[in-house]
Amino acid sequence: MSPILPPLSGVLTTFACGQYTYPIFTSGDLTATRAVVFVGGLTNGMGGVPYSYPLSDALGKAGWKLVQFHWSSAYGGYGTGSLDRDRDEMAQLVKHLRSNDLKTIVIMGHSTGSQNVIHYLSSSVLSSDPETRVEGGIMQAPVSDREFMPLVGMKDHIAAVPLAEKMIAEGNGEELMPKDFRKKAGFGQGELAINAYRLWSLVGVGGDDDYFSSDIPLDPTPPFRHSLSDSFGVLSAPALALYSEKDAEYQVAKPEDLLPRWADAAKGKLEWRILKGASHDVSEPEAQVVVCDEVLGWLRRFE
Repeated sequence: MSPILPPLSGVLTTFACGQYTYPIFTSGDLTATRAVVFVGGLTNGMGGVPYSYPLSDALGKAGWKLVQFHWSSAYGGYGTGSLDRDRDEMAQLVKHLRSNDLKTIVIMGHSTGSQNVIHYLSSSVLSSDPETRVEGGIMQAPVSDREFMPLVGMKDHIAAVPLAEKMIAEGNGEELMPKDFRKKAGFGQGELAINAYRLWSLVGVGGDDDYFSSDIPLDPTPPFRHSLSDSFGVLSAPALALYSEKDAEYQVAKPEDLLPRWADAAKGKLEWRILKGASHDVSEPEAQVVVCDEVLGWLRRFE
């Protein structure tokens, strides 16, 4: 059972997102013209990441807002989603915030939300439009799903990739995976509606979500869709990677070896830190103090 998180004071509003109207929750300094827009990872929803609560308080004291929102991939929606869909929804939110006089916007993601951040920052279309361009990005727990799953014994996902690839090749990538697999696929939270495309994207070599694996080359090389040179190498704004120390045991490469490769590819646009004592979602109170300090220290460049 997930822990009950503390209450958070703020303002609930909405924004138009395609055919839907989604909620936005704004906390911190409600008068600020600077904001951190926060998006969670797989199975998260608005307010679902433990450290977002102390982060809101810390940002408010420093003169920043924290903006959280609902996105279509929240909770179990990621199974039929994509980074492109998330990016488009984030862009709609950024446009909305710009129209409400926000001057400085930094996007921050947890876990798969980190993939959303780098996907956004490496999009030339968004960076060239003043309405959707952002001033910076923060990636907390930027880890490889492809390398995580085998190390924790999630062999069913890996074994199902050839079927997913076959379905995609036959033009059926949006079709759901077979029911017997979907019953195993939900991270212990019941049956997950996941289609062939998103399974391949998350777990396949060179999938659309495959930004952080240890074997990603510097230069474009099949079957990898994102080389380091065309992801970190084309960042449209300065970025910060915050790697949780306890994630290292579930990844192939040591963060001390992996993160400098990303920074080298980014040519001065990426800084990185290892959060000592931190679990994936930074649930430890001591580590939450550290993540807040690191975020605030990095954000001072925009003041």
